[in-house]
Order: sequence, then C-alpha cells, then structure tokens
Amino acid sequence: MFHLGGKGSKKNKIKFIPIEEVNSKDPESKSNYATIDDIRPLEWYVHPDSLQHLDNSTHSSIIGAIKPNMQSRVETQTLYFTDLKSGRSGFVQLVYSSVINGLYKGFQLNFKIFGSEKKSSKDIWETYKLDNLMSFRPLRVEFDDVLFEFVRSDKKNESGGDVIAQLNIKVDIRPKPSENQGRLKIDLKADLYQGYMINPNGCSYYLDKAVSSVSQVEKGGDQDISSKMLRHLFIPRGRCSGTISYTDSKGENDIKLTLSDVPISYIDAVQGLLPNKAAKSWNFLCYQSENYSILCMEYTTTEEYGNDTVTIYSITNKEKITKLISCVNKCKVVYDKTIEDKDNGWSYPTSIAFPMDFSEPELNLVNRYDIMEELPLIVKKIAQNIANVKPYIYQYCQKSSFENEEGISIIESTFIS
Repeated sequence: MFHLGGKGSKKNKIKFIPIEEVNSKDPESKSNYATIDDIRPLEWYVHPDSLQHLDNSTHSSIIGAIKPNMQSRVETQTLYFTDLKSGRSGFVQLVYSSVINGLYKGFQLNFKIFGSEKKSSKDIWETYKLDNLMSFRPLRVEFDDVLFEFVRSDKKNESGGDVIAQLNIKVDIRPKPSENQGRLKIDLKADLYQGYMINPNGCSYYLDKAVSSVSQVEKGGDQDISSKMLRHLFIPRGRCSGTISYTDSKGENDIKLTLSDVPISYIDAVQGLLPNKAAKSWNFLCYQSENYSILCMEYTTTEEYGNDTVTIYSITNKEKITKLISCVNKCKVVYDKTIEDKDNGWSYPTSIAFPMDFSEPELNLVNRYDIMEELPLIVKKIAQNIANVKPYIYQYCQKSSFENEEGISIIESTFIS
C-alpha cells in the first residue's frame, strides 16, 4: 500500500507518491522491498537498453501507468570507501546528466578523499568533465582515461554469502596545465554484497498534476501525469582493494593510498527532475567498522510536493542486512546543535542524531561545498534564475562507534531551497 504524500496539499490532493514504508522485522512488509542479489539491477537506469525498464510488473501497476518524461535525468554511481587503518575515507562517483530535453548531455567524475582526524591537511575534492566516450553499455562506461565496469563474480564473502558483482574502476586523468586540476590515478576492484531497493523499483514519484488518490494513477486516469522521480539502489557493504594516487596542479599535495580489503558502500541514484524540485534538503550517513555498516538517506520535498520527509536506513552485520527501515514523516534525522553560515543563511549541524540510535555529538566538518560552482554552465544559468535556491553541501568525517565497535562515519547535510 502506498503512503499518500503531499500532506499539505489542498483537499487531500496528491502530487508526491513516495516509496513504500518498510520494517524488515515485520513479515507483512517484506513485499515492500526487493533484495539485490544479482548483477542485473546494477545496470545504468538511464541507458536505453537497461532491463530495469522491462521488469516493472512485479513491483506495482503505478509504474506502467505513468508516462515517460526524459526532460531531466541525472544518475550517479558512487563507491564510498573507508580505510579503517589510515583513517582516510572518500568516494569515487561517476555522474551522467541529461537536462532540458537533452540540450546538455555528459559525464563527469567526482573524487573526494578526506581524513577522520580534525585539521587534516590533505582533503581533496576534484570534479573532472569527461570527454571521448568510447563505450556506454548497461554495465560498462569507458572513456580513454576512465572505466566503470560491473562484472559477474563467483566469489563468496566472509560469511559465505554471494558476491553479487565486482565493480572495476580505473582512472588515469592527466589534466592540461591550463585546467588547474590534479593528476588522478585509480585502480580499484570492489566486491559488492547483498543490497536492496524499496518498492516500487526504488522510486518515489512527483506528479505534474495533483490527483485525488493513488488508484487514479494506477488506472491511468490522468494523461498529464509524468514520470518525474527519485530512485535509489543501496549496497551497504562490500570490500575493496587497489590503489589511489593524486597530485594537485601545483605539485604540493601528493597522496598515495593503498586499500587492502577495506569496507565500502555503493549507491546508485537517479533524479528525474531538477534538484530544486526534487527536495529542499538532504541528510546522509555512511558508517563502516570491521563488522558493521550503516546507511541512512533522508530527503524532504518542497512545499509544492507536501514537505514530506522520506527516510531510509539499514544496518548490516557481518555482510548480512539485519535491519531495514523506510518511513515517511517518521523517524527523522535530528540536528541537536547548529551553526548559522553567515554567507548563505543555512543553519548546518554540529551535532546530529540518526534514527537507528546512532549519533555524532561533535561533527568534524571537512568540506563546505557550493554546489552551484560545479554545475555545467547551462544548468548553472538556469539554477541562478530560480529564486531562493542556494545549494550547499556540508560534509563531515569522524571516528565513530556503534555497538561498542570503533569505526568511521561519513555524513552529509545538503540544503537547496
């Protein structure tokens, strides 16, 4: 049963249909989520040959009722890594963007590395626009200097469960001196364990025209309904080995990191509408320790779509997902303490509590990031003309603990409008 979004809409009209609500401890909610235990769901959703578009009947009739709308599509594939020995964490992210009916299309690579200790001097953030696309297939994207590829695996994890796929990432970017970017070389192999998507097919839907009930959408009774959506696929646990080397454009910041069987998480996210329409704020947690992994993703929709807060979180213990929750306007992330950013007016957290009895009383801010600065020029011009849009990400990394086990947490709080 769908939760009815849009709590603030007039006469109970619905413009937002969120994912199903799930409590993995409740047998009745097992049909509300899908376990990812095969390579196929890892295909690029935006790829026209992806099988993700062909197997919707098992999830909900709502998917078939909503008409295609490719006005805006952004998909990110992100590998988060945590080196518990060195205390260094980060992510490698491949981004595909197609906006304004395809007026702009392209890939970019985002790379972030930071330390869990305060006052770390070697935090890195780089964004590279990728050219010379050689191959784009559902499970493989290749440029002359970047490869993201999923391959089947017959390996077992530490608990004897299946490795559902191996993600191979190879990067050898040598920017021109005029580009003022660092030299980046990555060679990683990541074993991905069991994951999940909340039904239907990981998607929450945003309707162009308000409807009185979800059944109206399922019956296809309104031809003005579009497929603007958010979609998330989560792999909370895996293991990664390989090397990362980076030298900044001035040759002053040189990092060489060897990862040996370190814990990782992987997330595929699709955004089928402009960021300022999808949500006004986000919160994110990725915690890793020797045995535990915690993921939490939360977003709050804009007033147009009812100010609904969708929260998804999972706990993994020794490669097995032991708890999975998704809820709407319940179990929210709480900012225990905040500081006002004088430059933009946002009150960002310095102490935060997540709904799975996980809190950080003293956050270690490693990056304050103006999203607008990294948008493609044509998208940036559009966003700058939208009133009250000031997108900023506040990123944190710190030593943490869960169930009396020491680990490291990556936390992000994002404010858009």
